[in-house]
Amino acid sequence: MNSILIGIIEDNLDYLNSLLEVLKPKESVSISTWNSAEDFYSNPPKEELQLLILDIGLPGESGIDVLKKYHTIDSRKSIVISSLQTDDVIFSAIKYGASGYIWKSELDSLWETIQTIVEGGSVISPSIATKVLLAFRKPELNPKPTFPPKNQTGLEILSPRERQILELIIEGDSPQQIAQLFGTTIGTVRQQIKTIYKKLQVNTRVQMLKKARLFGIF
Repeated sequence: MNSILIGIIEDNLDYLNSLLEVLKPKESVSISTWNSAEDFYSNPPKEELQLLILDIGLPGESGIDVLKKYHTIDSRKSIVISSLQTDDVIFSAIKYGASGYIWKSELDSLWETIQTIVEGGSVISPSIATKVLLAFRKPELNPKPTFPPKNQTGLEILSPRERQILELIIEGDSPQQIAQLFGTTIGTVRQQIKTIYKKLQVNTRVQMLKKARLFGIF
């Protein structure tokens, strides 16, 4: 099995070591680290990373600045691991390409999160997903949704199980929780989520939530 090439930009050495303790035992992982955006730019990875993990509150240029530059190539994937909870930071990270945003305290599920994102999914902490949903529900930002014409992609093309999974994702359930609920494997759930993304013609969790909102699912 080829190694997953992961880059980490983190200036807190204690927390960086915590990340490495979680990831280094994984035989399928190759890791490079930097302590600032400037260090990352000066010493770029020798090979294209499959995932970039970064903090927002970096010295010098912020993690948001890194995301703006890093995601000029669409195929790149990144995840923000931060303790910053302000709406503008969270939405900026998602806007500029992050495939995930989780809290620094969520190391127990880090490996599962990485696998989900590398395989094409997105992961957002439940409390962050709640912020996203609340923002979508603000009347001034979201006029009454209209349904798409019948000839456009809509929820009618989802199977009953796929729609159930979509609703559970909206509620903040993880692939592991969904798998336990349906008595199936996490791999099966991840494949079903990929199918949902394809059918709804989206690439990220945020885009999926927007389309579900458009179709009136919540």
